[in-house]
Amino acid sequence: MAEAAATGPLSLSEQYLLKEKEEKPVVDVKPVDVKEESAPAPAVSVESVTEKAVEIGEAIVEKAVETTEAVAEKAVEITEAVVEGKTEDTPVATEEPTKDTPAAAKTGSDDAPPAASEEITEPTTEEVAEVAPEIKLETAPADFRFPTTNQTRHCFTRYIEFHRCVAAKGEDAQDCQKYAKYYRSLCPSEWVDRWNEQRENGTFPGPL
Repeated sequence: MAEAAATGPLSLSEQYLLKEKEEKPVVDVKPVDVKEESAPAPAVSVESVTEKAVEIGEAIVEKAVETTEAVAEKAVEITEAVVEGKTEDTPVATEEPTKDTPAAAKTGSDDAPPAASEEITEPTTEEVAEVAPEIKLETAPADFRFPTTNQTRHCFTRYIEFHRCVAAKGEDAQDCQKYAKYYRSLCPSEWVDRWNEQRENGTFPGPL
């Protein structure tokens, strides 16, 4: 009975499950390691690298030599052009006689060199110094009465000293000229003009 029950007809659900099992066989799938084949690196020898570096160095040296030669040639051309320009600018000495020279100098002798008669003497620095008037710039000497940097009081005192000297010795006295130089070098001209006006008007505040 048990065998008959076991071998009995299958239900629909059992048949369906059996069909699925038959259609889908269990297959063990193992993962396959895929290795990427990398391209082998090209072998570079040390000799090829050194040869390439030597070639590059030689090319650089050749280029530098070419540029230096070109620069040297250009410098020579420029100097030659400058020298030629200077020689063209310099006037050529002509041997035309002047009106002031006598007849003997016009004809000239074969023994005397022609350049000797054409020499033009330029004034020396000593002669120029003698002609030019000598200008000596001086200021008032240091005075122990006015030791500070502010020299306003010094200027005012020298102005008063000059006018006292002129009042005592006269305007032509040489002793008073030093005081005039002192106050002119120390005082602004606006102050001197104002003080002169005050003296004329009789309102000068200083003890004259």
